[in-house]
Amino acid sequence: MSEAQGTVLTVTRGGCDVVHGERVMRLTLVGKHAHRDTSLAVGDLVSFDPVRKIVIEVLPRRTVLARRRSFGKQREQVLAANADRLAIVTSVSSPPFRSGAVDRFLVAAHAGGLESILVVNKLDLLAEGVALPEEIRAYEAVVELYPVAAKSGAGIERLRAKLANSTTVLAGHSGVGKSSLINALEPELRLQTGEISKYDRGSHTTSASSWLRLAGGAVVIDTPGVREIGTGPVDRDLLGPVYPEIAQLSVDCRFRDCEHRTEPKCAVRAAVEAGSVPAARLASYHRLLDEVDTRAQD
Repeated sequence: MSEAQGTVLTVTRGGCDVVHGERVMRLTLVGKHAHRDTSLAVGDLVSFDPVRKIVIEVLPRRTVLARRRSFGKQREQVLAANADRLAIVTSVSSPPFRSGAVDRFLVAAHAGGLESILVVNKLDLLAEGVALPEEIRAYEAVVELYPVAAKSGAGIERLRAKLANSTTVLAGHSGVGKSSLINALEPELRLQTGEISKYDRGSHTTSASSWLRLAGGAVVIDTPGVREIGTGPVDRDLLGPVYPEIAQLSVDCRFRDCEHRTEPKCAVRAAVEAGSVPAARLASYHRLLDEVDTRAQD
């Protein structure tokens, strides 16, 4: 039996669409894979029979972007597989920047073995000469920043160079301009874009997972479920890489298990009071830490 390999573009009921070279094929899941459509993810590599058009094997994953749940039989939902990085797309405003969401995305990327970058869209909404808000600039010590304006094209060339010859998952809440960003990177795609409502909540313009091949060998995975990645429990061990400045300062705290709240001789709080660590970073750390503690008690 001849075999070929393909990458999953979309998951359908009882099957999947895969790309093999320049061809897209609809495959059926049979035998031991018959009920595996719920666990397949965009980006999965599969071997298949090109004549019978059936999946033979799902190959081991190199990386995963997953959402963890605290309920139901399926505690982990893999949203994308085998990507090189997670590009967390945010906006300067409209909708407002959400540090809590960014931190949860960073935790998920670290957990799944992905590199992270932070794409800050809608620079054109800033007044001329005005720098990025401190809350956003604070992430320069944590993750590589890519300020862009999809509308005008500012910063797009630098981002395009970063994405070349690799696979990137785009994550971001509705309205931050993911579709506009992809259009700016590859104008010929002409993806539908959504307008911002008066409540600053973007209309959803992506209703199905999409695997897009761009120029320069870049592949982008845009998965709607990524918006909800912050709903699951957080692993305390993953907070260190997301808050490296806090982890580094913690070694100078009086107590090894210091949570940097009211404990005496806390080096982290001292740094916040001195202005060397933004108070917003510590507040975000505490929000995730509280979520860890809450989940542990469930």
